[in-house]
Amino acid sequence: MDNNYKFKVNLGGMIDILSNHLYSSPNVFVRELLQNGTDAVSARLQKDPDFHQKDALIEIEVTEKQTIIFRDNGTGLDEDEIHSFLSVIGQSSKYDIENSRSNGDYIGRFGIGLLSCFMVTDHITVRTSSYKTPGKVLEWTGMADGTYTIHQSDITMNTGTEIILENNKTDKDTVIDDYYDPDEIANLIYYYGLFLQYPIYLLSGEERTRLNLQFTLDADKNKDLCMKAGKTFLGTDFLDCFNLTSDSGLFSGVAYVLPYPVSAAAHNMHRIYLKNMLLTESGERILPEWAFFIRCIINAENLRPTSSREDFYEDEALDIAREEIADCISDYFETLDHKNKPLLNKIVHIHNLAVKSVIADSDDSNSILLPYITFYTSLGEMTGKEIMEFGGNAFYTTDENQFRQLLPLYTQRSELFINAGYVYDNTIIRKIADKSRSTDIEQLTDSDIELMLDESDEENDEAVTRFMAAANKILRKYDCKAAVKSFHPTDIPTLYTINENAYRSRQIKRSMESADSVFGEMLSSFEQEEEKNAAACLYFNTDNLIIQRLINHPDQKHTDCCTEILYVQALLSGHFPLLHNELKTLNDNLYTLIKLSS
Repeated sequence: MDNNYKFKVNLGGMIDILSNHLYSSPNVFVRELLQNGTDAVSARLQKDPDFHQKDALIEIEVTEKQTIIFRDNGTGLDEDEIHSFLSVIGQSSKYDIENSRSNGDYIGRFGIGLLSCFMVTDHITVRTSSYKTPGKVLEWTGMADGTYTIHQSDITMNTGTEIILENNKTDKDTVIDDYYDPDEIANLIYYYGLFLQYPIYLLSGEERTRLNLQFTLDADKNKDLCMKAGKTFLGTDFLDCFNLTSDSGLFSGVAYVLPYPVSAAAHNMHRIYLKNMLLTESGERILPEWAFFIRCIINAENLRPTSSREDFYEDEALDIAREEIADCISDYFETLDHKNKPLLNKIVHIHNLAVKSVIADSDDSNSILLPYITFYTSLGEMTGKEIMEFGGNAFYTTDENQFRQLLPLYTQRSELFINAGYVYDNTIIRKIADKSRSTDIEQLTDSDIELMLDESDEENDEAVTRFMAAANKILRKYDCKAAVKSFHPTDIPTLYTINENAYRSRQIKRSMESADSVFGEMLSSFEQEEEKNAAACLYFNTDNLIIQRLINHPDQKHTDCCTEILYVQALLSGHFPLLHNELKTLNDNLYTLIKLSS
């Protein structure tokens, strides 16, 4: 005769909490039952000396649209355990009944986990035979109204447990037919339990199919297999992969480097497992914030899950895991720095802007990523590490235009000149300056520029004065003044400098050249505002042979043509886009020079 009991909780309220607040989807019942079966098998391997790893087995039988049966050949349950594990909500199979000590080999929580089945059925049947009482089969039936029964069954079964779910849910607002489909169940088992250590089989009609794999991902031993797994499980052909190994045994896995740039705010898909059972596809808790260009397949062993087992609990162990993952990524970069610089450079180039944004906003990634960020310099492209190890003096400018203007002067100097004019560069170069022990890095000032441009010995010469007057008259129409200086290298005849207002004024003028009348009038008002504080200067190098010859040239028309040509040449050397009238000036003066020489 059945013995009738009530759950020791308001079951209706509990089911509502599970379905609407705790679990993200009803399909987690598959994960919960897999966890319970895996725990039962793990427990039997520890407690039953006659049971061995090769004997372990989990089966799922699906009768389409009707029933789902989860079977395992684990420890089974006796009547006391049924009351403890199935009927007292929150009791955990992690605790040994006799000593109440936590056992880290288990991943499920029988009470709450089993209740997740009520999201897809109103009737749960559990048949079980304990290894302690072989041949005795107990049947527990739980109802959604909060009652359950226990009786001894005449059914013959081996040691273990089977959980039977029936497609009989009366809540018509919940569509559950898909969950009683063999293909859907197979997909969910593959999704959640692909890496579980015990064989999992699906029975449907006459077919019996193995659903999980048994191999270890190890990028050092078999990178090709790992790359294929990354494509299969994460959906991308990755640039590279490497192992994630915890010194404290908290996790193991493989990290994948994305082959395209991503935003730090982008949704990152990972496969994060807890004791080989999928926990989450989000790596926000376990990965460092700055590692958004990484995707991972990770199995955690000793981290604590949240109640829903869909993420990790924030605690000291999780902090340690994050630090160790950061160390693994750092070691990977260092390995590439020694063994595969082309790949390292490729990774940094692809993710340069995104990585810079993280370095600028945080401190924990500085020591790892800072050495590999690249800057444009007077010696070409250099990494943060190369800048720190340069030695001597280095100057940086946060004005990209200034970098272009002064670059010719630095190409033959012993000092390093760094372009920190792009987004985030100003903050990052200061961090590099703070970390550098061999390179003195300072921001370029106006006085530094003046030191590079010496006063010319010929500044008061009559011919120079006459030339300057003529040059200023010509350059006035370009909103530019003329000056003479002496600077190196001497093969540079002129240097064009411009402040921010003048640069913006040039940009507006270029836009006006292609804008219609309505926008042209609007831009014109902006341009007039910028022009008030605009300052541009063309420095003539009196140590240069061309300038010396030009100052003393007897033909003023010839000199005027060359002055305008030198102005345009200075613009081109500084990579300034030419305005229409400047391009016309170049062509007209070249034509005039040809005529004068013929």
